[in-house]
Amino acid sequence: MEDTITVRTELVSENCILISLAGRFDATSMNTMKEVFKDLIGGAVNQVIVDMAQVSFVDSAGLSALVSALKLVRRIGGDLVIAGMQPQAKTVFSLTMLDQVIPIYANRQEALTALGQQAELDARGGRSSRAGQDC
Repeated sequence: MEDTITVRTELVSENCILISLAGRFDATSMNTMKEVFKDLIGGAVNQVIVDMAQVSFVDSAGLSALVSALKLVRRIGGDLVIAGMQPQAKTVFSLTMLDQVIPIYANRQEALTALGQQAELDARGGRSSRAGQDC
């Protein structure tokens, strides 16, 4: 079982970033993730997709980091959505009713579409084939 979290970021457009997580999103990784979110959100980036398809475990500390990121992005008029989720994470989101606060989509493409993305991520670096106002 993975004890740490792995973070990969992809700039989708000038104002949208995809943050892919893998591993455990818990108290051990909470402060790291809060710093990652703080560093990535702002400036031109105001649309955030957090891909949790490879997150094996999430606890209240992980949720705290996501809520902090949500506050940051909403403060600058943006939005944060979740793409993909393992059953354990779905249960935690449902029990805490966070699924009523943060939109959750089945996969990256659904999240991109929901944020107004018209083009798919290309295979090289995750960049969109078209940048614009929307993600």
